[in-house]
Amino acid sequence: MRNGKSISFSDSRGRCVTYLGRVCFSVLFAVIAIMATAQGKSVSGTVTDEAGDGIIGVTVMVKGTKTGTATDIDGRYVLNTPPQ
Repeated sequence: MRNGKSISFSDSRGRCVTYLGRVCFSVLFAVIAIMATAQGKSVSGTVTDEAGDGIIGVTVMVKGTKTGTATDIDGRYVLNTPPQ
């Protein structure tokens, strides 16, 4: 006992749990931030013919990948690009 204060086991354990909680939160936050920056972008558009009408079922692909989608009944598509 120094200066009239004593440290109990439960006090040390509480500090350890608090510290580990902060470390776990920091690691989780870092992982989420990395995942958020690693996501690709969304590209959308419409495929039309010479008359301006939408073309159904056209395949739209990201060049050099196997990522793609098909146009809907109005010729519209939304394509999620892979992270670079």
